[in-house]
Amino acid sequence: MFQPIYPNLDMRKLILLLFVAVLAFSSCENTEDNSPALQGQLDSTFFKSADVRAVRNDDGSYTIRGVNASETLTLQIRRAVLEEYPLGGGSPNFATYEDANGNLYATSAAPSNSGEIVLTDRCLQCGWLTGSFNFQAVQQGVDTLTVDKGFFFEVSFLDGGLPGGEQVPNDGEMTANVNNSSWEAVNVTAVQTGGSIVVSGLKDDAVITLTIPQDAASGNYALPTEGYAATYTKNGVVEEAIGGLISVNYNQTNTGLGKIFFNFTTENYTIQSGDTEFDYL
Repeated sequence: MFQPIYPNLDMRKLILLLFVAVLAFSSCENTEDNSPALQGQLDSTFFKSADVRAVRNDDGSYTIRGVNASETLTLQIRRAVLEEYPLGGGSPNFATYEDANGNLYATSAAPSNSGEIVLTDRCLQCGWLTGSFNFQAVQQGVDTLTVDKGFFFEVSFLDGGLPGGEQVPNDGEMTANVNNSSWEAVNVTAVQTGGSIVVSGLKDDAVITLTIPQDAASGNYALPTEGYAATYTKNGVVEEAIGGLISVNYNQTNTGLGKIFFNFTTENYTIQSGDTEFDYL
């Protein structure tokens, strides 16, 4: 007489056991690939990188960049501590997006509280960063881009540079003397937005931001003056100029090249011998 292989199981239990085994196998087959990734929702379109890498900069900040065939999305945070990094309003943390037509959107031209990058996990010894992001970025006074549901997963900063071999985007140079100490920006961003040119120099946890009208002519302009402004940001605290001078050496609206000298004071800081050259187009 035929004896079942599993004498303690009836046929219904055996079928159920086989079903569970098949389901488990199917679940394993559908598990998402845990390779490095960067993606997000850009207005009504979805961005997913084909290549994503990061670099650790000399000042201790980290730049993360994802690219596909025609787009580039770049994030920068000033350190690799598990926390929230606010964007906009001259923050040393920033995000940029370049579309297929070369249009650049930047949070450095957006107001304060325009988004955040959140570092949720890291492995400094093995060299990767994981986190999320959402922000609004401005494109040369023409448009505003909203990015949400963004995340990056185990992006390596040990792979020898950013995708395409490029380094951190830099629009110029900026030097100054802050409270009698020499100060030189490691990165400068310059954008044209809302009828103004906004130039920000970033170093560690500090930012100097200058604003002039888009059509500013060569000359000296006292601070504060309508259309002209300066701020110094330290550890996320923004202090506006309460006195000082912006001297526009030149502003070439056809090429986007400019040079500014500046001196100003805030509640707690004195910025002297300021000098910046930049390209905002």
